[in-house]
Amino acid sequence: MSGADLLRSLSDETLTRRAQRGDTAAFDVLVQRHAPAMHRFVARTMPERSDCDDIVQESLIAAWKALPNFAFRSSLRTWLFSIASRKTADVLRRRAPVVDSEAVVEAAASGPGPVEKATDRDFLDALGRELGRLPYPARAAWWLREVDGLSVAEIAAVLRTTEGSVRGHLQRTRQRLAEALGEYWP
Repeated sequence: MSGADLLRSLSDETLTRRAQRGDTAAFDVLVQRHAPAMHRFVARTMPERSDCDDIVQESLIAAWKALPNFAFRSSLRTWLFSIASRKTADVLRRRAPVVDSEAVVEAAASGPGPVEKATDRDFLDALGRELGRLPYPARAAWWLREVDGLSVAEIAAVLRTTEGSVRGHLQRTRQRLAEALGEYWP
């Protein structure tokens, strides 16, 4: 087994501890493991696709700098998502909120015929518009739960809020989407 294979076989915790001691190869493996999910999350909550790479890169740089202080109170994945969330929120604070409907389309699996595709496209466009009208914390909570499958506790850690607040965001967002998109429900 080569050194690179050995590193890839290590747990996040072991790699993180090595990276905390300055092992850049260990951090590279963590980046390879977690950057794609971070990018998907940022792309789904950030209207400007061109900003996604920059936000993820800034998040990873911030993670590298803060890694010596990472105390394992959460999983590394949750911690990285929280950094990406803060960086995304910083950019969004400077802009008007909008959701790129292309990000919504990419998140949906498709395979239906032309009529279904047109209907699905209409639904996804409407979903994108409704999500774009939500404040960032509600939109981020919805994506993290419904698409990335994070638990309420993990979402609370990512968004730096309480579990009750996350549950409230999810309930209100689901209700709002159900009301706004009711015509698409069978």
